[in-house]
Amino acid sequence: MKIRIKKLCALALTTLMAAGVANAETRTLVIASWAAPTHVFNQRMWPDFIKKLEEVSDGELTAEVKLNLVPPPAMADLVADGAADITFIFHGYNAGRFVTTQLVELPGVAGDAEATSVAYWRVWDKYLKAAGEQDEFKTIGMFMHGAAQIHTAEPIQSLADLNGMKVRSPGGVGSMIVDELGGIGIQVPGTKVYETLAARAADGVVMNVEARTSFNLDEVAPAVFLYPGGLYRGSFAALMNKETWDSFSPELQAKLDKGLFGEPMSRLFGKLWAEGDMSALENSRAAGLPIIEATDKDVELFNPIIEKISANIIDVVNAKGIDAVAAQKDFADITAEIMKETSR
Repeated sequence: MKIRIKKLCALALTTLMAAGVANAETRTLVIASWAAPTHVFNQRMWPDFIKKLEEVSDGELTAEVKLNLVPPPAMADLVADGAADITFIFHGYNAGRFVTTQLVELPGVAGDAEATSVAYWRVWDKYLKAAGEQDEFKTIGMFMHGAAQIHTAEPIQSLADLNGMKVRSPGGVGSMIVDELGGIGIQVPGTKVYETLAARAADGVVMNVEARTSFNLDEVAPAVFLYPGGLYRGSFAALMNKETWDSFSPELQAKLDKGLFGEPMSRLFGKLWAEGDMSALENSRAAGLPIIEATDKDVELFNPIIEKISANIIDVVNAKGIDAVAAQKDFADITAEIMKETSR
């Protein structure tokens, strides 16, 4: 009996020691997130990402999310400097630093956030990456939110009503469009949207529909004006510190590139955003909030604006050595392909 007890104790000790070694070998990465705790990034995207990270790395990696370490426009530099391992950025917050990414923000492509995010990754990998705008990072995902619509404190009946209104605009193509429609652009990061609208410092905001949930827009901008295909689509990147990436073994890098980084992550984040768009609009409808649909007259007003902005952006992207027209066509074609695959 004593011998058996000793054997059992030895076995238990060995098991505990093995678990200790496994825990010691698990590395915790820091994810810097500038979104609010209630945002879809922190409620769904990062938790799902961390779960997948642990799975794909066979337990070598996990991660923890730290909120609001620096303002949103400074997140890229935070990761470049090694103060965090991973973050996500909205390219429009860094005017002039990321230029080629504006190409995919242009409206006119029919598809939800999942389809456009998959298309975005492929187009970035094939075309836009060559511009070198993210060379200081390991780019682990390129994705987009859904079609941006107009959310206002008081209902508007047409795009022309934006003329003279104070509208929070995001930067990038979204800001260009607000300016061309005669709106007075108020540039604050997404984290400040609620308080800006609550203080009446802005009359409305142009954001994707999911933002009604993440930023509680139903409370401060109850009316929604829906334009087919949206006014723009926001361009985002998930970035990793280069030294962090280089510290991984080749075997671990291969696992991550195959099972999580790149298209899988881009699709995951886009899919969650697409689901958020649908549920947010359903909730606003169920609450009986004003939802106004654009008319043919709005399309007539908007088309020349898009043609003007598109021509300028194509010239800028071409100047970076990128075939902007080919990239734009691939983006539209791949989006349509993914929409068919997902039967939407």
